[in-house]
Amino acid sequence: MKKTRLFAALCLAAALACGMMLAACSSGPDPEEIISQDIAAQFDPIKNLDQAAVDELAQDAASGADLSDFGIDGAEYIKAMLGGFDYSIVSVNVAEDGQSATAIVDVTCKSFNAANDRANEISDEFAASNEITGMSMDDLNKKIGEILMQAMNETEPSTVECEFQYNLVDGTWTMSDSAESEIYNAFFS
Repeated sequence: MKKTRLFAALCLAAALACGMMLAACSSGPDPEEIISQDIAAQFDPIKNLDQAAVDELAQDAASGADLSDFGIDGAEYIKAMLGGFDYSIVSVNVAEDGQSATAIVDVTCKSFNAANDRANEISDEFAASNEITGMSMDDLNKKIGEILMQAMNETEPSTVECEFQYNLVDGTWTMSDSAESEIYNAFFS
């Protein structure tokens, strides 16, 4: 009888140990998964052209320049700018100390520099056509708006590798402020 109790106690101890190991293994998503989910939460609304994201970006764009002066609807411009936007998480590497991580993400987007170059080409063609002669200022502004929209619509997206730094702050993985400059660089590459 003592052997049976001893065997039962050993089995119980083994079961408890296995249960604790499983609990430790399944305590929640790993940092790579948490960071990947955060990136998706930030980029999916842009990729999917969610109306709230488009409206917010259009409002930000309007604060820098009044696109309506050129007959451009801010939301339509943002949709043209984000046409073809995509992203792919290449890797998420957590530092050995577990307090920081680096996410490498391929961002596919239109370059403002390329769109500006295309707008200059279209403007040169327009200027050479002599259509500008006799245009009112309102008509000229409208034409500038058409050129800007055409240039953005004709710009092909390209892929740029971005590096996003994360830090573990009070138990939460937080993207560093340097992310803004990474996105800026992608759109101005």
